[in-house]
Amino acid sequence: MRRVVLAALTLTGIALGCARPAAAQSIADMTRDFQTLQTRIAAGDKAAYAAQPERIAAIGAAIAAAKPELWQSKRETDAAVIYLLSGGQPRDIVHLLETGAVPESEAPLMRGALAYTLGSEDEAVKRLGSLDLRALSLRLASSIAFAQSVLETKRDPVKAIALLDQARLLAPGTLIEEASLRREAMLASDQRDIDRVALLSRQYVQRFGASVYADAFLQALADALTQTGTVDTPDNFTKFSAFFAALSPEARRGFLLMVARTAVIDGKCVVANTAAGGALKVAAADSAEEARGKLYQGAARILTNEYDAGLAELQSVASAKLDRHDQDLLAGARAVAAFLRQPPAEIVEQPAVTAGAPAPESDSASQTITLAEAALDRTAPMVGPPAASAPPAPVAPAPANAPAAPADKGSP
Repeated sequence: MRRVVLAALTLTGIALGCARPAAAQSIADMTRDFQTLQTRIAAGDKAAYAAQPERIAAIGAAIAAAKPELWQSKRETDAAVIYLLSGGQPRDIVHLLETGAVPESEAPLMRGALAYTLGSEDEAVKRLGSLDLRALSLRLASSIAFAQSVLETKRDPVKAIALLDQARLLAPGTLIEEASLRREAMLASDQRDIDRVALLSRQYVQRFGASVYADAFLQALADALTQTGTVDTPDNFTKFSAFFAALSPEARRGFLLMVARTAVIDGKCVVANTAAGGALKVAAADSAEEARGKLYQGAARILTNEYDAGLAELQSVASAKLDRHDQDLLAGARAVAAFLRQPPAEIVEQPAVTAGAPAPESDSASQTITLAEAALDRTAPMVGPPAASAPPAPVAPAPANAPAAPADKGSP
């Protein structure tokens, strides 16, 4: 009988697991879980993205409620720094430092991370710039490497890129790697390192093509490739073939249309023609995307020796299939096409050429380009922003444009 009672009590204790309070998570454990959540964001989990604010608030509350002796552990102080560099609230760390509970040996690192997230660049460089990544824990080192890269961007872009390489190697598969790839591709584009941009872009799509931040990155990359002249020639454009192939047909079409539109507005006809042609190959017949492709390709061609083909494309575009901004662009392109074939109103007598003076331009192609540029200048106000609106700016590495993950004062 006694055994039966004991067995019953044992089973009751198991069933009532709540009788034993669960041990509270440490700040280090909570921060690790938060980074895991962010890894899911890099993989495209929108629910994880939506859960970030609640998780940040929970860690902030835990920091505020932590007993002073907790901060004698370097594991916990490092976790507070990681939390801050991963998009945590600076005020939580301000209050922690004000308590005096953080050991003097760990306070400089925490103050450096705080200065970084608050935009105090000189202070951040002073406290974080010379840190040896090899002396830090793996989790902390990747976050610091990313922060150091942001701080070095204006001072030494080459070093900034090297630091992003380190951040990626230290945290593979995480939001830090995802944000580092995004940022490094943009920096390489600024440097016109075409081969590197092509490689990084392909790696990003293959590893993080489903990321919550992917669409915004592709929009920014399309603008950068055109504006920096990275794809100004057919040869350079071809270097991105592997990147285009890695995109889904829908993403490839959207990306090429973004490139084509930006190129048309910038007057880069070869790029616009090539990109629009690539988009048309994967656009459904009689679709809005096909109409956009024909618009951008036609607008580019009328400024080349393919004028007739370009005009025919412009005339074939159904304005109703375009948004308001592209309707304005279509009207402007048609106006340019008509302007280019108007006979001159009058012939202005050219002054006599004196010895040693440069001969006046008589090349018809040059005159045509000049007329086209003048016409485009008149229609430029009609051109609006890109047709496809990008999602909210990445919340990956932190402050200003960073992910709600690794704090980033520039765009991740």
